[in-house]
Parts: sequence; structure tokens; C-alpha cells
Amino acid sequence: MRRRIWIAVLLVLAVALLARLAVVAGDLPAVATAAQFESLRADHPRLRAFLHRMPKGGDLHTHLSGAVYAERFVAWAVRDGLCLRRADMAILPRPEGGTTEQPCGPDPAISPIAEAVSGGRGQTTYDLLIDALSMRWFLPTPAVPSGHDQFFGTFAKFNAATGGSDWERTAQAIAEMTVDQLRLYDADAVQYVEFMVTLFEGEDRRRLAQAIGSESEPAAMLAALERAGLAEAVATKAQQLTALVARIEALLACGGDRSKPGCGVTFRFIAQVNRNSAPAEVFAQTAHAAALVRKAPGIVVGLNYVGPEDYRISLRDYRTHMKWIAFLAGADVPVALHAGELWLGLVPPGDLDFHIREAVETAGARRIGHGTAVGFEHDMGSLLAEMRRRGVTIEIALTSSDVILGVRGQEHPISTYLAAGVPVTLATDDAGVSRIDLSNEYYRAARDHGLGYRRLKAIAHTALSHSFLADGEKQRELARLDDAFTAFERSIADEQPALSRFGALIRALVPTAR
Repeated sequence: MRRRIWIAVLLVLAVALLARLAVVAGDLPAVATAAQFESLRADHPRLRAFLHRMPKGGDLHTHLSGAVYAERFVAWAVRDGLCLRRADMAILPRPEGGTTEQPCGPDPAISPIAEAVSGGRGQTTYDLLIDALSMRWFLPTPAVPSGHDQFFGTFAKFNAATGGSDWERTAQAIAEMTVDQLRLYDADAVQYVEFMVTLFEGEDRRRLAQAIGSESEPAAMLAALERAGLAEAVATKAQQLTALVARIEALLACGGDRSKPGCGVTFRFIAQVNRNSAPAEVFAQTAHAAALVRKAPGIVVGLNYVGPEDYRISLRDYRTHMKWIAFLAGADVPVALHAGELWLGLVPPGDLDFHIREAVETAGARRIGHGTAVGFEHDMGSLLAEMRRRGVTIEIALTSSDVILGVRGQEHPISTYLAAGVPVTLATDDAGVSRIDLSNEYYRAARDHGLGYRRLKAIAHTALSHSFLADGEKQRELARLDDAFTAFERSIADEQPALSRFGALIRALVPTAR
């Protein structure tokens, strides 16, 4: 009797082993690829090269102007005849009334940038300028004591190269920046991106904000905007954005050929709102952004609040902002929010324990950018459970959290989110300012947090499945990603000797969490 039991047990084990073998053998390229990835963990240059080739789905959290490398801004500034203020290495527009002899005005401390970066000391000036416009070689000084201050201080310095109050100049700059980034993403095996951009500024924004007057209730504030011409402003912007997309397509010159640089990357815009503006301006920007998503959903797919979360106005008005977003965006406008981009010491403890929850439960955010301070949230466990239940995705920017907040390694909560079942994707935030690309974020996730190939592959899929694309477009992008992974895994497997593939197959019979 005992012998029969043992035979039955062995037969069950044999059947289970054969079934497992059939499953693993049916996905041998993926198995071999995962094994190759693990073999490269200690060889960082080869690991980087592997991840550079690996399809990475999309980048859902990137600010267009912050994504551009400083070298590009300088090149455009030279071309456009912009000026340089040497005191703080800021790019400035040419002043009104400039002459041929003094195109940047009479102040000797301000000169044409083309002159400043040429000549015998041109390289020195050029290097200092690149450092000032990014995190390159940053070292704290009494004037700029932290990476946080350097990071956020760069935007004002290169802002003149990104356009201005005139839409035509801004549209040209957005088009050039977008094309520049699409080509970089294409080279980095990234197929989709949502660029955060400012789409409502200048006189129209000021006029609408002023129309709110003394109103303080959201319904009355919105009614005041509508009487002042909100719908007309949105319609005009939608037409301008259609023309902008056509300009971008003309610069790309794809002609239906996805193999041309940048042509294999799908892009959309997210309307960003400066959260550190006066209340009426924040409300007007939010109303405009929500209406623009409804008017031009094929171009602008969502809204986000931007600007340092730790600044005085953002902290003061945070709960009010979340209520405004809920009122204006409703259930139909996708919302992604910077929330929890904070740390102990940067702000008082009382400002650490509610931002992510408010963004999720009050504003209805579908995605949270950064979320670094989740460990300080009141009842973190229930918050993570709620995020998992709602499918709220966390956009993790590892390098950004490091250079801005000093949060790195095991201090970063990426593993906490993953363990809680919260959807996670990796993002660059401001690749140009940080001097990175998306492959670098995958590399840091593998190196610093032990994430394996299967986990990184799932993260790449999350970037598309939790994008703000319409369902049909989302499914097409997911199918493209599946095809890209199939080709990638076959190429990795084909590069391995037969004995290595056999070894990977045997090791894969014992499943792991990675």
C-alpha cells in the first residue's frame, strides 16, 4: 500500500514537472533572456547595454522643457541670437531696442550668447553654462546649498530658449523640443511618451484669472471664467495644438516610415498647471486644462500640477487645489499629480502625512508622480491598499528623488509599492536637467533595488496599460510592445550558446519572484 502511494506521488510530481517544463520550454526566449539578465548583474556596463536595448514601453512622467539637454538649448539660443547674463548664467531674450552694435543692450554683463561661447575662453563659458542649466557636476555652495535648489533653479535660466509669451515662438520651441526628445526616445527603445507642457499663459490667462474677482466658490469661479470667454480660449488653443502637431510631423518627415529617427514613438501632451501661482490663476489654469482635454483628447490626454510641492503656496493651498481638481476634472478628465515629492526635514512633519491620500481620494488622481514620502502618510497600509484597489499607478523617478530629495537606495519606497501590489512605472521626470535617460532608471531599479527582468518587463507594460491613451490606441501600443519584446528576447536567446539556453531552461523549472 505504501509503495503504491509513493508511486502515485512520484507520478504526480513527474506530471507536474513535465507540465512546468512544457510551459517553460514554450517561452524559451524569455527564459534565456531573464537568465542572461541575471548573469549581468555584477557587470554594470553590460547590464546598461542590455537595458538600453530592452523595450521600455513608455515614459509617463516627463516635463518637456526639463527633458531637453542643456547643449540643445545653447545651440538654439546661439541660432536665435539670444543673450547670456554671466552673473547667473541665464539665457535671456534680446531686449527691445537692441542695436546692431549692442544687440543685448548696453549692460556689459549681458552679451550675445554666440559671442560668449566662442573665442579663446568660449569653452570655459560653455562648460559653466551647461553646468548652470543642469545637475552636471553640481556641488553645494552657500548660494545654492542643495540639489533641490539647483534643480528647480535651472528652469528660469533656460526659459527664454523655450519660447515666451508669444504663441508662435512657443509653438516653434515646443515642436523642436518634441522632435528632439522623440528621436532620443526612439534610440532608447521607448515607444510612447506623455510630455507635460504649459499650454495656457500670457494675456489670456491673466485676463481670465482677473475675471474671477472676489469669487471663492468653485461653481461661481467657473461661471465667471465662462462669462469671460473660457470656451473661446480653449477652442483657440485646440486649433493651435492641431497646427502644432502638424508642425511636429513636418519636422519629423516620417512619410509613414517608422524606422526614421523619432518616427517610432507615439506622443501625447499633458497640460501642466503651476501650483505656486495665485489662487485665481491656479483655478483658471485648471479649468482651461480640463476643458482642453475634453476638446482635444487626441492631443492633450490629461492634466497635472507642477512646481515644487514644498513651496509656501503649494503647501498652503494643497487641500484647496485637490478640491478644485475634483470639481473641474470630474470623472472624465484623466489626472496625474505630483504628490509626496517631499521628505522629512524639507517640510514640517504635518505637511508629510496627507498629500498622496488627498491626491488619490479627493482629487481622484489616476497616477501619482514620485510618491517618495509615502512612508510618512497617515495609515500608509490602508492608503496602499486603496491605491491597489483603484489601480492608481505610481510614477517612480529614481534619479530625480536622489538629486532633489537625497532619497536613494533602500530609503526609496519603490519596493514598498511593488510589495503592496500598486502598479509601478519608471520615469525620467526631467532627463535633461538630471543628465539621464529612461534606460538609466531601469538600470538603477535593477542595481539598487534588485528588480529582475520579469519585473522590469511588467513595468514596461504598466507604462502603456496605465497611460492616458484611449482604449483602442492603448491596445495597439501594447501589441507593439509585445512584438518588440518578442523580437528582443529572440535576439538575446540567439546570441546565447545552446548549453547556456539549456541551463536557463533547467533553472527556470524552479520559479522565483523576480
